[in-house]
Amino acid sequence: MGLLAGSASTLKATSRRSPSCDEQATALAISAVQGRGTEWCVHDGAMSRYGAGAKPNARGKASGSTRTIPRPAVPPGPVRDLKELIYLAYVSAGTPTLDEMAALVAADDGIGGSPSRDTIGRLIGDATVPARQADVLALLTVLTRMAAGDVASIVQHAARLWTDARLVEPIGRLVVDLDPHALEVHHAIAKDGVTGLPAYVERDHDARLRTIVTEVTAGASRLAMLVGTSSTGKTRACWEAVQQLPTGWRLWHPIDPERPQAALAELSRVGPRTVVWLNEAQHYLLNEQHGEAIAAGLRELLADSSRGPVLVLGTIWPGPNYFGKLTTQPAPDDPDLFGQARVLLANREIHLPPAFTRSVIDELRTSTDPRLVEAATHARDGLVTQYLAGAPELIKIYQTATPGPRALLEAAMDARRLGHPLGLPLAFLEAAAEAYLTDTEWDLLPDDWLIHSLALLSRPVKGARGPLHPQKRARGAGQPISIPAGQSYRLADFLDQHGRATRQLERVPALFWKAAVQHSGAEASKALANAALHRGMTQTACLLFARAGSYTKIGAILAQSGRLDEALAMYEKAANAGDFAAVRAAIKLLTSKRRVDEALAWYERAVSAGDLHALSSAGRFLSRVGRLDEALTWYERAAASGNGNAFRTAADDLARADRLDEALTWYERAVATDDLALQTAAGHLVKAGRLDEARAWYARAASADNSSAFLLSALVLSVGWDRFDEALLWYEKAATAGDPRALQTAAERLVEAGRLDEALTWYERAATAGTHDALQTAADKLVEGGRLDEALLWYEKAATAGDPLALHTAAEHLSAAGRLDEALTWYERAVTAGSPRVTAAAHSLANAGRLDEALTWFERAATATGNAYVFLVAAKALAEAGRLDEALTWYERAAAGGFSDAIQSAGDRLAEAGRLDEALTWYERAAISGERRVLVQAASHLEAVARQEEALAWYERATKMPAVEAPGHGKLRFGPSGIPDPAKEGVIALRALGRHNDAEALRLYGWGPSGHIADPWDLTCLLNTAQPGQLDS
Repeated sequence: MGLLAGSASTLKATSRRSPSCDEQATALAISAVQGRGTEWCVHDGAMSRYGAGAKPNARGKASGSTRTIPRPAVPPGPVRDLKELIYLAYVSAGTPTLDEMAALVAADDGIGGSPSRDTIGRLIGDATVPARQADVLALLTVLTRMAAGDVASIVQHAARLWTDARLVEPIGRLVVDLDPHALEVHHAIAKDGVTGLPAYVERDHDARLRTIVTEVTAGASRLAMLVGTSSTGKTRACWEAVQQLPTGWRLWHPIDPERPQAALAELSRVGPRTVVWLNEAQHYLLNEQHGEAIAAGLRELLADSSRGPVLVLGTIWPGPNYFGKLTTQPAPDDPDLFGQARVLLANREIHLPPAFTRSVIDELRTSTDPRLVEAATHARDGLVTQYLAGAPELIKIYQTATPGPRALLEAAMDARRLGHPLGLPLAFLEAAAEAYLTDTEWDLLPDDWLIHSLALLSRPVKGARGPLHPQKRARGAGQPISIPAGQSYRLADFLDQHGRATRQLERVPALFWKAAVQHSGAEASKALANAALHRGMTQTACLLFARAGSYTKIGAILAQSGRLDEALAMYEKAANAGDFAAVRAAIKLLTSKRRVDEALAWYERAVSAGDLHALSSAGRFLSRVGRLDEALTWYERAAASGNGNAFRTAADDLARADRLDEALTWYERAVATDDLALQTAAGHLVKAGRLDEARAWYARAASADNSSAFLLSALVLSVGWDRFDEALLWYEKAATAGDPRALQTAAERLVEAGRLDEALTWYERAATAGTHDALQTAADKLVEGGRLDEALLWYEKAATAGDPLALHTAAEHLSAAGRLDEALTWYERAVTAGSPRVTAAAHSLANAGRLDEALTWFERAATATGNAYVFLVAAKALAEAGRLDEALTWYERAAAGGFSDAIQSAGDRLAEAGRLDEALTWYERAAISGERRVLVQAASHLEAVARQEEALAWYERATKMPAVEAPGHGKLRFGPSGIPDPAKEGVIALRALGRHNDAEALRLYGWGPSGHIADPWDLTCLLNTAQPGQLDS
């Protein structure tokens, strides 16, 4: 095999990304060192070369050779490219000893460098940049000569790589050079001439951060996400943590040109001893376009030892629109928009309390920092950090503002709560502010109101930034940030959160949306379009998406509204602009509607765009609609394009269509490229009862030493219990061949055969072989066999092996057996061992009627997890136990914790208990908080008890409540296009009232910004998105 092929396989084994241009050039250059009469093999991740007469020994080295220098782990970039070249040259030369290489270098006076034996070792096996170019060129000259290669080509390429490696600037800046305020640590109030950061007061979360920093300093890569409300000290805590890192650590804060784009563009460059600073992490991870890619990149960074150690620090607000949105498992029918982020953040959050404890506040009163003394004296409810950030003064300015400044602040608050990026363009603020003024206020404003309002709002507050301050580029960030709309302003963080809390139920005025359509940039337009879509305002959403050029999203909206031909026109527009996602979306739409011929045309378009997978996808679609013979033609094309799986897919379709003999022909064709073809064919023969033929196919697979084939052969043999002992021999073969499932599968079959004691031996062997759940499975089988006490010993083994859930399972079985007090001991152990299922004990106690004890465990769970959902679960348990009045208190606590569903749940419980008038009060509260579907729910309850007049009134209200002003607090319905469908309840209510024409109009056109069903509109309104008068006002 040539060196080029060998180097490609080595690169693949060590890198998850596609080779860069430099890597490809390196592979081409190193191919020049290939000697004649040479064979290559890869062993333990390194290539070795044997001359024509050399024989490899048992370790994969030529006889007489010494230990191979380990390959260095180097993160992506120019340094890796250089090290790849050196190492591949080393192995191509037959991995000579250090003494041999040093002697050859010393003997050649014609090469410029003279690296010593130790230097040569570092050049090959160290991950750092070589200090002297001459040493690199000297070593490569010797190695290339040993491989009878082209010295000139190698030396020329190596010289360029060395220069690139020396010139590359590591990402980020040295921690010691950074300004905390440039990293968005809040400015603090000034007092008696004292400015800068106040003296730091450590709290419990700082101890956890210190532990993480210690682990990172020792070589681990870690992530910590600090969760807390505004101005609770999250960013300051992160700043103090990085001060503990050793000298030489760098910090990267991706912000330019926009945070998510900056993070995604440069994340692959992050290398060892780097802090990734994700302040306001929602801007990265909740970004619709890039968030999941960023989360995936961070996961890869943390898992890649060659790029570590790294420390990822982030901050985020709590609640269902921020941290909860990233970490909550979606409902089964809803799209999983944040799967990568949820895995990234699992068990990595640190919650910060909003307030200081009384004892700490007492200590602050004696501080030498007068600002801390003032905060300890005047801050209400222990909100010390908020006071230092100027929060009370900010609230005072807002509450006492005159109409002009107040309108600017409220426009900014609404823009931010709707998802607008941090920078608010002045042109947008000026236009949007008019929506928050009455006619009289507008008439009385002076012509220069904007200048005076901005001067007032941008004025510092006790040394901290004002309520609405000009946004500047980070100091030292290079070129100024380009803002198309001119100067941008940023709302103070505390007012940002204050607006979200106090204005979430306020209707956004129609003039605000007009300003958004006319003045929003691309990223802002997408965010505000999604907000409009969540409110059922499909026309406004489409206008904003059009401004952002997101025609694929417009197509999805139109498709969901039943406007299929218009949707296809938008997909056409997007596809012509180069958005391949539109092609996929059009195919999905057409296939769902079984518009076969049109779908096939889009499949052809996908193929022409280079998506060869579309060939097999088209085949599967045709098979589903019963046009199998046409499908086979597409499968033939897929196979011809290099898709080896196409043969097996075609065979599977034929087998499912009861054309098994034809299927076997296709399986036969698949054998050459698909390892599973033989087994799959055998499986279909088993289902058809043709066991002798199945065994023949399994035997062919087994002859290829395929461990899975051994396992499946055993399954076939054990179909008839008369040959079960023969099957066990096949399971043994599968285990010996390395199939980790064989031992446990054999155990399960033994259990089915009633041979449980024999099965336990196999479970034990499976656990020893690394099957982690084998011990717990054995315990479960013992429980099923009525041998609980024996099972407990196996659960104990599983827990000792590192499975804390085994303790929970044991506890649940004890609880089910009526041995609840014993179960509680196991539950306690499980929680101590770190099991996340803290509420399980509470459920067991509740089910046993020991509800008061259960409530104690529910309280513990809420404290341990910080998740208010626990209150909802406790409320349900109380309600089911007939303690409804107590349940209402827990429903209140759940709602206060951000689960507004709790309000409707309380209403449902009251309605079921026959307390409908009380239920209506709770439904009223839910409706006010944005839960529009409760109007329909209340109406249906009233209908059920023949209170028709009142039911019609609630249905009528449902038709007049288009705006969900608290998206995220309740459950939105998602339609088949994967986008929210908040108009659903309005349509249902209109139909219940017999207003079918209005219901159809709402389905097609959505709500207008003013709260009425939008007038009919078509795609022509999207062709000129910035023209005034397009929104009903």
